[in-house]
Amino acid sequence: MHTDAVGGARRAPASGEHPGRGSRRGGWTLLACAILVLGLAGSVAAAGMWRSSVRTHARQTQAATASDVSSTLATLLSRDADFVATLRGVLTMQPRMSDSSFNLWFNVLEGPRRLIGGLGAIVVEPVARTDLSSFQARRNDDPAFRTFVGGEPERLAASASGQDCLVTASVSALGSLTPAASRMVQGNWCSPGSPVGAFQAPLLRAATDTGQILVLAVSSDGVDTTLFQTAFYRDGANAATAAQRRAAVAGWIVTSVDIRTLVALAVAHHPDLALSLLHSNPGQRPQLIDRFGGPAHELSQTRMIDVDGQWTATVSAGAPAGAMSAATQGLLVLLAGAIVSALACALVLVLSRSRERALWMVEQKTGELRHQALHDALTGLPNRVLALDRAQQMLARARRQRSPVAALYVDVDGFKDINDTFGHAAGDELLRIVAERLGTLVREADTAARLGGDEFVVLLEGSTLDAGPELVADRLLEVLRQPYELGSAAGRPLKVTASIGVAMGLRERAEELLRDADLAMYEAKQAGRNRYAVFESSMQTSSRDRVTLEMDLADALERGQLFLVYQPTFDLRSRRTIGVEALIRWRHPTRGVLAPGEFIAIAEASALIVPIGRWVLEEACMQTARWRERGHAIGVSVNVSARQLDDDELVANVRRALEASGLDASALTLEITETVIMRDADAAAERLRQLKEVGVRIAIDDFGVGYSSLAYLRELPADSLKIDRSFIAGIATSSASAALIRTLVQLGRTLEIETLAEGIEEQAQLETLCREHCEQGQGFLFSRPLEVDALEEFLNTAAAGENAAARTAGSADGRAGHPVTRG
Repeated sequence: MHTDAVGGARRAPASGEHPGRGSRRGGWTLLACAILVLGLAGSVAAAGMWRSSVRTHARQTQAATASDVSSTLATLLSRDADFVATLRGVLTMQPRMSDSSFNLWFNVLEGPRRLIGGLGAIVVEPVARTDLSSFQARRNDDPAFRTFVGGEPERLAASASGQDCLVTASVSALGSLTPAASRMVQGNWCSPGSPVGAFQAPLLRAATDTGQILVLAVSSDGVDTTLFQTAFYRDGANAATAAQRRAAVAGWIVTSVDIRTLVALAVAHHPDLALSLLHSNPGQRPQLIDRFGGPAHELSQTRMIDVDGQWTATVSAGAPAGAMSAATQGLLVLLAGAIVSALACALVLVLSRSRERALWMVEQKTGELRHQALHDALTGLPNRVLALDRAQQMLARARRQRSPVAALYVDVDGFKDINDTFGHAAGDELLRIVAERLGTLVREADTAARLGGDEFVVLLEGSTLDAGPELVADRLLEVLRQPYELGSAAGRPLKVTASIGVAMGLRERAEELLRDADLAMYEAKQAGRNRYAVFESSMQTSSRDRVTLEMDLADALERGQLFLVYQPTFDLRSRRTIGVEALIRWRHPTRGVLAPGEFIAIAEASALIVPIGRWVLEEACMQTARWRERGHAIGVSVNVSARQLDDDELVANVRRALEASGLDASALTLEITETVIMRDADAAAERLRQLKEVGVRIAIDDFGVGYSSLAYLRELPADSLKIDRSFIAGIATSSASAALIRTLVQLGRTLEIETLAEGIEEQAQLETLCREHCEQGQGFLFSRPLEVDALEEFLNTAAAGENAAARTAGSADGRAGHPVTRG
């Protein structure tokens, strides 16, 4: 029985005799089926959510990218249109400009950098039939024009209309035009019967009547470019109506812009985009200017850009190569969920957790991509797009809550020099450190963003401004001027400063707030860097004045408007005149005589200081040589700016000035300020040693106001220290000032360097300096700066007085029986 029972027990599964076990198996099967169904349902849901998330992310990314590309494109187009408007202003003031002068202006205004990829620019002027011969002779004799057209210019014949519109000035970014481009610009632009006039005559009329900048896409005979052109009118003429503009037109300025290059710059970081750009001239249908990328995608955005006419930019997202579509990704999620669901019932919890993790990963990936679209890749800070958006929101809150707002525009001083000297890797590391320091100073509610290059912005609102944005600017300057460790690239910590522009108060648009902060930052740069400036409405006017003054300064040297005055320097023991300091002045045709403080900073910023400094050096040497030939044994001091000291031609320029004038090298002293020397002490010391080899003397100007160390001062090949006038002012009444002068004079003696005090205006100051054994001096007490004739009379008078004194002393000594000796 036991065996049977056991045997019966063993047979039960096969015969179905024990329904309980079968029911349990069926239950597990049912549970497994239920798990599979639930798993598939969950997988379907996950696949749908994934696909929806991918599509949503694609739309958001496209919107942000299109906004970024359109804004960048608008900025680039505005830059080119502003450049054309600037050239128009120049031609309005100087309508009969030669080709050479136009080339000079074009380069002063940095035309090659502004018109990236363009062919150049030309000026078209109306020429009467009676003036045609003289016009052709004048134009063809200009070597710059012959180079521009690439050979022999065309022969001009009078048209039947009695007036031609001809190219009178030009500049080519390629040196000279190709034959095809040369044929395209030569001929009568006003005659519909000429090749160029066939398409230009209507456009010139439209430009004249509207006074606007018109745009024309040209593709002919291998020349593909886009023309920006506008009319310029006689200076002071009334041009309120179309008829008045026709009567006042003096010519047309036409620039070649490579729109394809601008578009490529705008989409440089988005190679998978498609972009089409159209433009509408006044009264004309839109014309296609350029198309970039493949065919338009379903995700596209159209932006209207108002830059001297209506531009239409349509940005479409192309599908990245090799990327899976949202539907494919959703199908993969579904298959993965089905496979996991079929593995085992015990994996239900794991499957659930995997599903949740997948959804979390989708959200995380979406957030990462959104962050990348709105943040700077190098520093992690918000980029320009996000900064403008936050600034706009900040202004909206300020209007509702009546709370204060401010924008601080931060620019790193000398960043280009760091990039050029130590490489872009060091420059990138510097920008990352700047970003980290900015982040430590702003509250969570405020924004620090990178606008591009070395430009940052800090947006402040609410309680941050309780103490004023000036306090925040001071803190930023202090933090940013701390030394920077850039690793092995620099070899030692770098000291870098920043300039900050502050704009406060409400604006209609965020762009206006940042624009005003940018203007204030420029004022801080002009004031000497390493400081901040607060925006004032007058800065917009002063900015225009600076541009006008810079344009005038470019011609001042050629027109002989610059001249030198000379301030004598004296031996304080004998009161003899031992030299003069050459000081520049500008006789402006409308503003009168301008002192250096009114234009030297502009010359430094525009690099005009190099040719101006060369002229000062040559003129001062020539004049001093004349005085020495007439018996006045004096030397001359010439100031050398930071840009001149950096110029590799400085030593050669000094040699040429000495050779041309015949002046002995020891009679020339070059004055370099202490601050300029310590900007890069090692490089400055090497350049000064090269100058000493020529035989000239070296003076350290404004000594005591900089930050030089005795170690560096000992290494510099200096002959003289000029004690700054700020120390001289109080020496007669202040024991501390007198002690400081005594220290500086003693330092000069220790280093075997002469000392010269500048700014001596009172007899008490002179007496104190003599007691402290200061050797030389200059100031209003002795003489103000004098022009050449006045100084020569001064020298003659001084020489006559010395001779009379010598004769008197000789007579007295003769009566006493002692010979007179003079050192």
